[in-house]
Amino acid sequence: MKANAPTSSRILVIDDEQSIQKAYRTILCRAAGGSDALDAMDAALFGKTPQTPATTPTATFEVDAASQGREGVSLLNKALAEGRPYSMAFVDMRMPPGWDGTQTVEQLWKADPNLDVVICTAYSDHPWDDIAQRLGQTHRLLLLRKPFDAAEVWQLANSLSQKRLAETNAVAARQALELSHARLQLEVEARRTVEGQLKYDSLTSLPNRLLINERIERCIERSKRDAAFKYAVLFLDLDNFKSINDTLGHAMGDYLLVEVGKRLEGSLRSLDSAMRVGGDIPARLGGDEFVLLLDDVNSADEVRVIAQRLQRTIAQPTVMAGHQVAVNVSIGFVLGCPEHLVPDDLLRDADAALYQAKETGKGQVCEYDETIRQKVLSERRLSNDLKSAISLSQLRVLYQPIVSLESGLIESVEALVRWDHPELGTLGPALFIPVAEETGVIHELGLWVMRESCQQLRIWHERFPAHKSLCVSVNVSTKQLAVAGLADAIARIIRDTGLPGECLNIEITESAFIDNIEAVCKQLASIREMGVGLHLDDFGTGYSSLSSFHTLPIDAVKIDRSFVSGMGLDGRVANIVNAIQTMASNRRVKVIAEGIETIEQLAQLQALGCSSGQGYYMSRPVDAVAVQALLKENERTLTDSTPKWPRANAA
Repeated sequence: MKANAPTSSRILVIDDEQSIQKAYRTILCRAAGGSDALDAMDAALFGKTPQTPATTPTATFEVDAASQGREGVSLLNKALAEGRPYSMAFVDMRMPPGWDGTQTVEQLWKADPNLDVVICTAYSDHPWDDIAQRLGQTHRLLLLRKPFDAAEVWQLANSLSQKRLAETNAVAARQALELSHARLQLEVEARRTVEGQLKYDSLTSLPNRLLINERIERCIERSKRDAAFKYAVLFLDLDNFKSINDTLGHAMGDYLLVEVGKRLEGSLRSLDSAMRVGGDIPARLGGDEFVLLLDDVNSADEVRVIAQRLQRTIAQPTVMAGHQVAVNVSIGFVLGCPEHLVPDDLLRDADAALYQAKETGKGQVCEYDETIRQKVLSERRLSNDLKSAISLSQLRVLYQPIVSLESGLIESVEALVRWDHPELGTLGPALFIPVAEETGVIHELGLWVMRESCQQLRIWHERFPAHKSLCVSVNVSTKQLAVAGLADAIARIIRDTGLPGECLNIEITESAFIDNIEAVCKQLASIREMGVGLHLDDFGTGYSSLSSFHTLPIDAVKIDRSFVSGMGLDGRVANIVNAIQTMASNRRVKVIAEGIETIEQLAQLQALGCSSGQGYYMSRPVDAVAVQALLKENERTLTDSTPKWPRANAA
């Protein structure tokens, strides 16, 4: 788990009445003590403030709800596959027309025998003796009579969650002890020579990079002597392995890696006897990355069949910490050819194929081919060219106005970088920012954009005195936030340009907080001390949007363009935008809508109370000269006191 993250228990509710589901959420999600902001949001969304228990417990709960038994079992299976099991479940006895409560509990226990269940029923519906006769006398089953009160529900949820946690910890401790014993056995049985110890992975006892490189070199040399000889290198990476480490701990992550290593070895031995004979060996490079060398293959089709068989083997659930965990694997592979002169050539190409497999979708198999080769070469070329783009003055900054949806006046501008490549033409950030992040050029590039933007804004302040409050927003990459000196660099830019810190906003995405939220928040705190604003970009598409309102020191959120474009197509999207607007207002956080392209979208956002926005309907990204023309028009509007557009009707 991340540092300083609050512990929470997952609760499953299965009841066909939406009002009952809402009651559970009201009791359990508010058990930790609500906030004025959330109370206001509930009042806005539900028309009343639900009652909470008189006590203020410290436990927190995450509630998932299903209306029928089959749906509840699906949620349970998904939670188990993600490695985040439910602590307990509340199950209604009567849920027409599907399964009743007893049928539902039977299916839940098939998926997770350790799940504690509370049956909710009126005595007249199903007597306890009938339920016990059907499901058996077990400590995993309790009864809650309707109508129930908040204290009963919370006490059951808290007690059973603590019970599940204690059971899980006991199983984890036992498995950790077994893992420790297994490691000791592996150490005793491992190669006793110094050379052997250097060539084998200490965790899984598989060959490491040193040994697999030796074996690949042998294949390269053999292919030079025998043109008919074919071999392949496969690069494997476990999908969502980080979430297992975060939720179950690194000891359980190591346990899973050892299990994967065993399955790889077992699968290859089976293949040797059933399909082909070859000197195949698996290796672990580190983390959750594995490599397979297939010695003496016939074709790429054969390699693909082997890879898919390995995927099925690895995907078999593993029992960990008292519940089943299933993990998928993505695989990239390359067939050896005369162009591969050293092992790193093959590992590089197999890794590129793996990257393509993950882009296509998790759990895929991808072969390195000419398309991937050209893509890699293009990225390398961009990487080399980008390193000199700043010194050669090939980069320029465009600005997209952010305007008031009430008056149409420009409030601020967002700085957007473009690269005028001498051969490829004008490139947008989507084409070269990922390359800049991968090569480390992003820090220099980002600071250049910030300095250029601050200098330009300072000029506008002097030329247009009526716009002294005009601000500029600059995107800051996750990679930039990882650099310890970012706050000092921003301070130098503000000092050198003479721009007030309050006129600079930095835009970040929620992904910046995934790996090291403590360090990132410390960095942001130093930046905000200068008066610099913090805007959360692409809001609603990230990892923890709701929690961002309560944990991050944000001044504004930018609603992602996908929500704005979807409002007219799906009423639920408009409801989401409305909920974001309500919560933001309660926290006094500004809301900026992105991607406004039509008058209809503008009207909807105005009706929802959204105060600011940007998009092609107002202005495309333009150069500094065009912005000056827009600011002059703004001055005329200010003089005339006439809004740029009339207030759109709420209807």
